[in-house]
Amino acid sequence: MDRQGNPEFVFLAGDPALDLVNTVMVIGGAPADLLDGPGALAAWVGASGLAARFGTPVEISPAVYAQVIGLRTAVKAVVGAVAAGDPVPNAELDVLNDALVAAPGTRLRRASGGALTRETVIDLSRDTRWLPWLLADAAAALLTGDAAGRIRRCANHDTCVLMFVDTSRSRSRRWCSMELCGNRSKVAAHAARSRDRVAQT
Repeated sequence: MDRQGNPEFVFLAGDPALDLVNTVMVIGGAPADLLDGPGALAAWVGASGLAARFGTPVEISPAVYAQVIGLRTAVKAVVGAVAAGDPVPNAELDVLNDALVAAPGTRLRRASGGALTRETVIDLSRDTRWLPWLLADAAAALLTGDAAGRIRRCANHDTCVLMFVDTSRSRSRRWCSMELCGNRSKVAAHAARSRDRVAQT
């Protein structure tokens, strides 16, 4: 929470598609949607790594906002299925594919040293229509890449719904972050041990 008590965006998932999914989180024991309108979505893009690469949207239309919220629901269902080892649901996969078929163009650009790189041509500061495609493309890259097998849900199943890509060397990351859930779990475990010791005396 910031000083005014408003929820702050979290970018701890290691992937923009999962960061989008994580805009619905548990705050004070209740589900909270951090993207409660087009303005909040524009602020989220501005705060994310997407803004540095594709521009910060000045304004997002209600239609684009509705597309992104529907896409978020679909991505959550698909990555949740992948993380659980379940079949990917067809209806949600269709939502992702509907966004992907509206692909914007690409171009080749010279990188340092003269090598060519391929990049997507999007400028969200001028046109936000491509935001749903950009987020769907991030989800597609996640689901078809090496990281798909490392999608995890926070082990704090009682009060946390956040997801992340486990990039730890041992592939044993359990918490969305140590600051949010890891420390809470350690404190709760310590308190339980203390109660047990007192009960035994």
